[in-house]
Amino acid sequence: MRAPIILAVCAAIGAVSLATAAAADPYYYRNSDGSWTNSEYNDGNCHIYYSHNAYDGETHVNRYGDCANVAVGPNGEAYQVATPAVVIQQY
Repeated sequence: MRAPIILAVCAAIGAVSLATAAAADPYYYRNSDGSWTNSEYNDGNCHIYYSHNAYDGETHVNRYGDCANVAVGPNGEAYQVATPAVVIQQY
């Protein structure tokens, strides 16, 4: 009786691990052409388009989805931002 339960739990853990591994590899693309720098970031939850024209200083950043944990650097690179731990102290 315990063997099927253990196998089911192992299969569930394996499925979660595969899903996490697939989500852990975000897509990032960056291209520069003349005065334009374009980049795109997509991790499944957040999709960011960044475009900067160095000639006239025009910059556009479009964000779609939950991008609360992603910051865009000055050159268009996307960075994962670690969420700080929240400590609640009761008196």
